[in-house]
Amino acid sequence: MNRRLRLLLVLLLAASGLRAQVQYTTESPRIDDINDRDVSIQRVELTAQYTIIYMKFVSSERGSSRRSFPFSIPMPNGRGQQMESTNNIGFQPTSRLYVNQGERSYKFVRAENIPLETRRQVQPGERVDFVAYFERIDPGYTTFDLFECRDGGGYICFNFWGVHIINPLKKTYSQRTPKPQVQPRAQQPRYIPRTSPGVSPPASTPPVTPPKAEPAPAPAAVAINGITRDAKTKALLGATITYRLISGAESVSDGPADSVRSNKSTGAYTIPVTQRGVYAVTASAKGYFSQSDTLATNRVALNRNFDLVPIEAGATITLKNIYFNVSKFDLQPESYPELDRLVTVMRQNSTMTIRLEGHTDTVGDFDANVELSRNRVNEVKRYLVSKGIDAGRIDTVGYGPSRPINTNKSLKERPENRRVEMVIIKV
Repeated sequence: MNRRLRLLLVLLLAASGLRAQVQYTTESPRIDDINDRDVSIQRVELTAQYTIIYMKFVSSERGSSRRSFPFSIPMPNGRGQQMESTNNIGFQPTSRLYVNQGERSYKFVRAENIPLETRRQVQPGERVDFVAYFERIDPGYTTFDLFECRDGGGYICFNFWGVHIINPLKKTYSQRTPKPQVQPRAQQPRYIPRTSPGVSPPASTPPVTPPKAEPAPAPAAVAINGITRDAKTKALLGATITYRLISGAESVSDGPADSVRSNKSTGAYTIPVTQRGVYAVTASAKGYFSQSDTLATNRVALNRNFDLVPIEAGATITLKNIYFNVSKFDLQPESYPELDRLVTVMRQNSTMTIRLEGHTDTVGDFDANVELSRNRVNEVKRYLVSKGIDAGRIDTVGYGPSRPINTNKSLKERPENRRVEMVIIKV
């Protein structure tokens, strides 16, 4: 009897130990974009050793979403018998997890309930639950991309972009700052009265001299530096650099903006950073489109050059701070400041007409991306019209993925192709 109890106790302890291995769990994580809508991530668990991703694949009723192979078998009478369309799924051992636009990668370890070297046939409507194990994502990274494969070879890859998880940068117990220990007060020498004027106490009781306090080191100076130039001729020019702290310990959401002027002959400017955090910086000059950026300051100086595009027929400018929800065309509020600056320029140049061009990356269906890009630039046009700009001054066109500005293969390149560009038709 005792032996059975001991065995049961060992099993319970082992089971509780397995449960304790899971450090963080994210149920139904938010995902920015998906390559195949038939597969979804149900849960992500982080242990001390692994990043464990629980996924679900439900074969499309039409059997053609992921890996569909409709075919006919030749019959003796010369006619073919059409077979039912099915899916064949598998998981590539070369898959990786990437964080921070490819800054770090984590290798695939193993998978459960899905084959690696072969393919598993899935009938339309059938559900397959499987699990993929990867190396543990370092603490502090709360978003990752899952690339099952790059070249599907006829198969659609299980790729996910922007998987948001719980993974705080947690200090271990040994890293915590120890509480200062209270030192026992040194025993002060007992006062011995002088026996006569001018006679010091005996040498055995010297006076206690307090330690001299060391001055605290002055914090290193931090600044945002750069130059302003003509984007076309690269000629240096003077511009107004407006900046405002938008994120940080001392930031105020509606705080006033400050500004500095860049030197007319050298184009150089300097923004002194007295409060660390994220700054919104905008460079503007008469006859040019303004250019904006968000810059994070920490312990070192930053360098940011601004190449301003002149307002002239044929000029093209990328509206970098235009944001949409994933796979949708509704504008996010963060886009309004950039569009409001464009409204100001069009009001100042009352005869200027423009063309808005929408672009996407190459992920997903080509026709769907063309339609998405067209809807997005039309949404931008609607916003400008709502601010009083005549609709006849704005043309729109959606190019989808047909005009990439890079190879569109790396994690850093793909977001650059998702853009809205403006071309000046007439000034």
